[in-house]
Amino acid sequence: MTDKASRISSVLTDATSSLFDRISCPSGSYCEPFSSAATLRPHWQLLIQAFEARGKAMLESDHERGKRMRHEDGATINPFDDLTEQTTAWALDIIPFPISAQEWSGIEGGLKQRAGLLEKILADTYGPQELLKQRKIDAEFYFSNPNFLHSCHGIRPAGDRYLTFYAADLYRDPQGQFRVLRDYGANPAGLGYALENRIVISRLFSELYHKNQIRRLAPFFHAYHQALIQRAALSKDDPGIVLFSPGPDSDLYFEHALLSRYLGYPLVEGQDLTVRNGKVFLKKIAGLEPVEAIFRQIDDHSSDPFALKQKAIGGVAGLIQACRAQNIEVVNPVGSGFVDTPALKTLLPHLCREMLGEDLLLPNHPGWWCGNSQGLNHVVNNLSKLRICSAMDQNGVCEKTPDILEAITSFPARYMASSPILPSQAPAWGSGGVTGCYNVLRVFVCATQKGYAVMPGGLAITSTDKKTLATGLPKQQQSKDIWVLSDEPVELFTMMDGLTTIPAFKRSSDLPNRVADNLLWLGRYLERAEGMIRLLRAIYQRLSGEDRPEDIPELQFLLTILQAKQVISLPTVTDGSKKISFTGLFQQLRNALYRKESTESVINLLQRVQQTTRNVRDRLSVDTTRVINRLEDFKDSPEHDPLETLDQTLFTLSAFSGLAMESMTRGMGWAFMDMGRRVERAMNQAALIRVSLPLVCANSRNTLQALLEVSESLMTYRGRYRSSFQLAPVLDLLLSDESNPKSVAFQFSQLATHVETLPRQDERRFSSKEERIALEMLTEVRLLDLTGIRCGENNPSMQYLSVFLTKMESQLKEFAQEVTIHYLTRVPATPHYSILSSDRSV
Repeated sequence: MTDKASRISSVLTDATSSLFDRISCPSGSYCEPFSSAATLRPHWQLLIQAFEARGKAMLESDHERGKRMRHEDGATINPFDDLTEQTTAWALDIIPFPISAQEWSGIEGGLKQRAGLLEKILADTYGPQELLKQRKIDAEFYFSNPNFLHSCHGIRPAGDRYLTFYAADLYRDPQGQFRVLRDYGANPAGLGYALENRIVISRLFSELYHKNQIRRLAPFFHAYHQALIQRAALSKDDPGIVLFSPGPDSDLYFEHALLSRYLGYPLVEGQDLTVRNGKVFLKKIAGLEPVEAIFRQIDDHSSDPFALKQKAIGGVAGLIQACRAQNIEVVNPVGSGFVDTPALKTLLPHLCREMLGEDLLLPNHPGWWCGNSQGLNHVVNNLSKLRICSAMDQNGVCEKTPDILEAITSFPARYMASSPILPSQAPAWGSGGVTGCYNVLRVFVCATQKGYAVMPGGLAITSTDKKTLATGLPKQQQSKDIWVLSDEPVELFTMMDGLTTIPAFKRSSDLPNRVADNLLWLGRYLERAEGMIRLLRAIYQRLSGEDRPEDIPELQFLLTILQAKQVISLPTVTDGSKKISFTGLFQQLRNALYRKESTESVINLLQRVQQTTRNVRDRLSVDTTRVINRLEDFKDSPEHDPLETLDQTLFTLSAFSGLAMESMTRGMGWAFMDMGRRVERAMNQAALIRVSLPLVCANSRNTLQALLEVSESLMTYRGRYRSSFQLAPVLDLLLSDESNPKSVAFQFSQLATHVETLPRQDERRFSSKEERIALEMLTEVRLLDLTGIRCGENNPSMQYLSVFLTKMESQLKEFAQEVTIHYLTRVPATPHYSILSSDRSV
């Protein structure tokens, strides 16, 4: 043992000073860090020494920092299962899982061999089917297997690559031998989370990361990208590759967005793609754009609802026909889920010798298929010792019911059995310090021009209960970053290496219709939330003082506006004055903040902002999405002061607006998001003034001041006018002043500018209806004469202004509908909340 190992071992034997004294590997389980009670394995030495030096307090701080990083990054598993609840954070253990260079060499060779074997099986399965004819694979694997897609038979992928991307779950058995627990061929999950783990851990322990010679992940992604370009004969300058995701409803949508950003592939959904004349196109604002390759993150059965006759939405009708015509490269090819068949593993040792002339380098987890006599006899004779599962469905688990033996003997091909799993144990950080946990390693393989390449790292899935690791992708366990150590210095490498020179500059910014639709509504939700927060803040500011509600003149005005928005419903007093009663006021205001069932409550609006942001997270900067993730902190809690919470939330929304203003290029994405903001702000301002007109003269000073405050124009008015608040100049500032970014005229001016930049078939100006509406609204507000306006029910100017505002609201709705019809109807209608009822006032 080296001097360094001796020093560490001496520390570990001291129970009072060691962080790792709570690790006790169960009898029979392989212990990753120790070869004996106090002897460290060499590749763990630097890691444990560094963690001992940091101490418990520092490591707890590192753990909290890591949680904040993942929260800011939006690292979630199922962010859309329930919008009324907070998202489920991706759990990451701060202690990495190191693997020595020698051990990794064995894993790497075994995975390359296994991927090559599985590809040969896929090529035969969807080709000549010699293995079936020679009875080396039983017919049940084809005709009773949902993973075999008959519609895909006869399709030859580009370069005859039937398995481009592959993953496997490995575990180390008690003898120290790595075994394969599961294979993934359809759309292996976890690659993006492995990347996120590496990003977070390398930031937490940057010094330790650089002291150890840890192999980088970037060369793997670069090799994958270059191989895809060469195999599909794509343009190196601008390859038409997209990342195909099921959408925000997917548990793994964060991973899809991260991979999209990292690889530079546009993130698309089924509604973004269409097949025309056997070719795949991306639907964009300016028209259809050809797609040459698809990195698929959607399962086989949902890929093409037409060919596969599935009711599931999210696929692309005609995709399989485009693959058959060899007009599109799909990674992995549809149908590659055949590799996922659990019982197929039991045939691999024999098939490896038959097809490759070699023994399987990485053995399987012991399993027996009941579809042959040998396997059936073993299962029947050892039923109490085995775990029964579906032979054809990787996610199917069969409980040991009293009639399970009868079911197995009646339909043996449906079942297989496996031995109980006993994975190795490694240190993990918990609430009480370092403890032990079981580990399964998910590793990834991709096809290159030179064969298969294995990513030097991966995803370690950990749990204190080894039984949960025997199922599919765990959602509530922790994960670890896998560190593959190198015997040689690791060279610096980035995804920018190997890029070709750009032949010409580009300034176009076309984008898919779905993205434009979501950006438009993101702008509307942001503005709607901000307007509601400002109104509620003005109310709470007045109620937080020493005055009673009855003594605050402008409170009736503010509550009337809130009631017109259908956020509260307060009765009127019985004296005939039509004033609002304050009975139950505070509870209704709290409902306006936190009632999740109300579509106009602040929490509901903020959740819509978060959802829409996640829909387009690949189009927004990292800082921008981090700001939006902070909105999850808005929740009902007795210790939170409503006024302080509203202030903090308004700061967060303002930070988002500032980042968007400074970081978004002024292209289509910016135009649609800003149009959403301008439409919503103009509608809110016009309705706000219209509702205010009958009330403004009752107590003009207080009411006009409140109106300016809610409109965020109070300081501007005071800077211009030293006199008291007067109706005409207030309305001029809020309606006609194009230098005021909160005025209706300013919104119309911006809308007119934006519609002129949108693509159009007719080059004539004002040829589209939305252009004409924008011009008409801008012209009318510019010609509006407010000089003679004054209080009085019979004042013609007041009556004209009320009619004018009603007309503007109607034209704004028509403008929004025309933009949607003209540019966004290539996608199904988005279920956004616009107008709740025809009689809504604001």
